Amino acid sequence: MKKNLTLIITLIISIFTLNSCDVEFDPNGKWQETTIVYGVLDQDADTNFIRVQKCFLGEGNYIEFAKQKDSIYYHQDELEVSLYGFYEWESYGWDTINNARQKIYLNYTESYTKPEGGFYSDIAPVYFTTTKLIPDFIYFLVIKNLKTGNVVTSTTKLVADYVVNEPSNSRFEFKYNPTLKQNQIICKWTNQSFNTKGVMGRLYQPAIKFSFLENGQVQHIFIDFSTISNPFSDVDRTLSYIATEREFLSQIKEKIGKRGVAERKFLLDEPTFELYVYGCNEDLKAYMENNTPEISLTERPIYTNINNGVGIFASRRIHIKRSYSTWKEAVEFAVDDLGLGFVNVIQP
Repeated sequence: MKKNLTLIITLIISIFTLNSCDVEFDPNGKWQETTIVYGVLDQDADTNFIRVQKCFLGEGNYIEFAKQKDSIYYHQDELEVSLYGFYEWESYGWDTINNARQKIYLNYTESYTKPEGGFYSDIAPVYFTTTKLIPDFIYFLVIKNLKTGNVVTSTTKLVADYVVNEPSNSRFEFKYNPTLKQNQIICKWTNQSFNTKGVMGRLYQPAIKFSFLENGQVQHIFIDFSTISNPFSDVDRTLSYIATEREFLSQIKEKIGKRGVAERKFLLDEPTFELYVYGCNEDLKAYMENNTPEISLTERPIYTNINNGVGIFASRRIHIKRSYSTWKEAVEFAVDDLGLGFVNVIQP
C-alpha cells in the first residue's frame, strides 16, 4: 500500500485541460489556494507523518514549475498542522477547545527525501508526531494557513486490532496441494478482534519478511502478495490467502539478485521469516482503488475526503505479524538452488 503522486499529477493536469464550449478558460487566471494532503495514521508506528503540498499556476511549462520547491510546498512558517482526538459521542461540531481529549501539534521536518520523479524531490517537507495515538478516538485533522487564514480539515478512525493466526506453529513451511499441483502456505487472520476499539479493516495485504545474513550483516526483503478485500461486517471472522512457493521463490530471486554477489546464510538466533498482514480502513481502500489504472476510456473523478482541499486522510496497520524461528529443510534447499550465494546451515 505505497504512497503515490497520482492524485497530485491528475489534479495539476486537470487545471490545464479543463475546457468548455461556452466559457473561455484561462489556466493562468485568478489563483485559488488548493491544499493537497496525504496522511495515513498507524497507531503502532513510532512516528506518524502528514504530507502537505499545494497546487500552482504560472506562465510557461508547468512541468518545470513542478520541479521547484516553492511551487508545490508551503514554507515552514506558513502552516499549523494539528490532530485532535475525540470520543465519538463528543465529536459533534468538532469543538477542539472543550471536547478534544488529545491535542497534537505536528512538527515540521525536511529530513525526508522522496523518490526521484518529475516533481521536486531533493527535500520533501513533512509534518510528524511521535505522540502515541489512541484507538478509542476519532482523529480530526486541522491544517491552518497562518498567512491566508485558509483552513483544511478531515477525520479518520484508527484500524482496530486483528490477529494473524495461521500458520499457527513456529515452523515455516510450504505444503503440497495436489489439486493445484504446487506447494503453498495458507495465511489466515481475523478481520477484527472481539471488543476492540477502532474500525474494521476493509482491505488487507499479506507479506513475508525474509531476514538473512549477507556478508555477515543482517538484511531483509519483503515478499509482497496481492490485496484482499474484507467482505464481512461482523467481528472475529476469518480471512485467508493462499501464498504459493513459486511466487515466494520468484520474488526472492528477483529482489536478492539485484543486490549483487555476496555470501549469504539463514539466521539461526532470531526469526528468519515473519508473516505480516497489512490492513487499512474504508477511506484508504477507496483512494487506492480509485487510483488503480484501469483499461477504460471513462475518466474517474478524483477521490478525496479532505474538506477545502484534496487528498486522503485515513488509517492502516502495518505491524500485525506472526514470527517463525524454524523452517522446513525444503525451504532452505529451494532458496539455495536459486544460486544467490546461500550457504546451507540446516537447523537440527
